[in-house]
Amino acid sequence: MSRPMWSLVIGAAVSSVGISFLWPLTAIYVHQVLGQPMPVVGLVMLVQAAANLLGALVGGLLFDARGARGPLLASMAVAGVVLLVLGFDRQFLVYTIGISLTGFAMGVSMPIFNAMAAEVWPDGGRTAFNAVYVGQNAGVAVGSSLGGLLATIGFQYCFLAASALIVGFWALIYFSYRGAHWVRPPARHIVERHPRERTPIWRLVGWPTLIMSGAMGLQWLAYDQWEVTVPNFMHAEGFPLPLYSLLWTVNTLLILGAQPVLTRVVERLPRIQSQVLTGSALFCAAFSILALFHTYPAYLSAMALATLGEMLVLPGVPAAAEHWSRPERRGLVQGVVQMAGSLGRMAGPLLGGFLFVASDPRGLFLVMVGVFALGGVGYIWADRIHRRLPDETAVDICVERA
Repeated sequence: MSRPMWSLVIGAAVSSVGISFLWPLTAIYVHQVLGQPMPVVGLVMLVQAAANLLGALVGGLLFDARGARGPLLASMAVAGVVLLVLGFDRQFLVYTIGISLTGFAMGVSMPIFNAMAAEVWPDGGRTAFNAVYVGQNAGVAVGSSLGGLLATIGFQYCFLAASALIVGFWALIYFSYRGAHWVRPPARHIVERHPRERTPIWRLVGWPTLIMSGAMGLQWLAYDQWEVTVPNFMHAEGFPLPLYSLLWTVNTLLILGAQPVLTRVVERLPRIQSQVLTGSALFCAAFSILALFHTYPAYLSAMALATLGEMLVLPGVPAAAEHWSRPERRGLVQGVVQMAGSLGRMAGPLLGGFLFVASDPRGLFLVMVGVFALGGVGYIWADRIHRRLPDETAVDICVERA
């Protein structure tokens, strides 16, 4: 990887460490420290997720208009200042506004990371997105562990440490993210059309990308059950909390350690479409195990298969979207991909909670197998539509702007 790519991956890891001090502890902090009931906790988390979703769209649009450096500096400055305030103020209203602003700011950064991966390493393809993905997961692993330790001393230290790391990332952006590729927006094209004509979103992004993003959102909805319903089922079956935490340790170790295995799989499946379909099959296999077996080895096996599926799908979808998009729409396209994932994570707890009450574990996990399979059908559909579309550059009259 080039030096700018290493800077990008390190930045993704550092920002993930900072924000991971907070996300796993949100429910505990709002309920136990701020004294709010659980329905209010759910509402705060929903508002936070919605702000993150909106930030993803804004971040993509800002990248297309202003490049990467300016939006990243602004969003990280907001996050750093807000987290510093939250470290000293324990009012519920201040926390709700602050954590929503932080979610928005971090949402702005997500599509920019992916768009810049394609910008600074255009020949990297899926590997470029995978590098950002691994960096972010490494940061999440470190941040979650350290956040739990700091919370035992005092929650305010979590906010202050997160603020310090975000400020450190801001300094990295200021001093290292230099050069034309960090500052200038992507190459623009001017399409000749009537002044009042507005291009619909499906035309800007493309139906294949919209369908593939929606399919990934569906799979995020189902995958989110590892955090929503699986711990409750394990608790009901008598498994202690440390055994559930161990599943996420396995997840992190596989993401960081199984990259050589992933490389061999990708070599055998050079088409991104084949990779995301293989990932979908692994998701289905993992949740089929959860539906059929309720032993701890079954949970471990299911987590291992689901993690391998995640490693194929999550970098694969933004890589396919990049392949199908124009450079001047790179930020918008990656913003749409991030929004779809956020929508899936928002809907996952709602559907999972309903099925948890209305069904047994077997029924819930079999429904999720169907959701994963539906996502796989979406990937096939998107690929077929893409193959049938004419080259847009042969249809639109475009003029390159320096």
